[in-house]
Amino acid sequence: MTGTREQQKRVRRETIFRAAARLFAARGYNATTVDDIARAAGISVPTFYAYVTSKADLMVALYENDRARVDARKQAIIARPQRDPELAISALLLLEIKNGQDWMGHEVWRDIVATAIRGGGDFQAGLDRLNERVFDAPLACVLERLVARGDLRSDLDIDAAVALYSDLVMAVFHQELVHDHPWPWVEKRIRQHVKTALAGMLA
Repeated sequence: MTGTREQQKRVRRETIFRAAARLFAARGYNATTVDDIARAAGISVPTFYAYVTSKADLMVALYENDRARVDARKQAIIARPQRDPELAISALLLLEIKNGQDWMGHEVWRDIVATAIRGGGDFQAGLDRLNERVFDAPLACVLERLVARGDLRSDLDIDAAVALYSDLVMAVFHQELVHDHPWPWVEKRIRQHVKTALAGMLA
């Protein structure tokens, strides 16, 4: 009986996620209300809050689920970084940007960024925690492997390097959102930033 209840909960949670994803993609994050999501999922608003604490947390959870799609490719990059440190780091950064770029489209991301800039509170905190797990931690692993391999300085401050690259990726991603730059522009910009930052990190 417990197994059946857990299965029912998973199905309902997935129904909520699918309804929210459709609405966010069609209307945008800010224009979609909890009432809209509950109605599309065929549940009441109180039931919605039994599964999700807020619309912001739901958005973060949706993004986290989507990021799971690239885990295998990410792990391959971490396990076997390319011989050229510039290419090894660029591969991971570009994978993260491409996944974010493809997720629900620019309009949803513009809503997310605007909400965060206005002071999203728990929303921003949730995105920060997710970013630490899906971006900062994998990048730290790549940098540590490059240090162990002798490509980067043995005294490299990994945390500082991760923070630098994270800021650079966010800057490029935001520029791409605002100006709708084509993918070749993104690739070129990221590789330029990686090369410049690497100048002070190489062994």
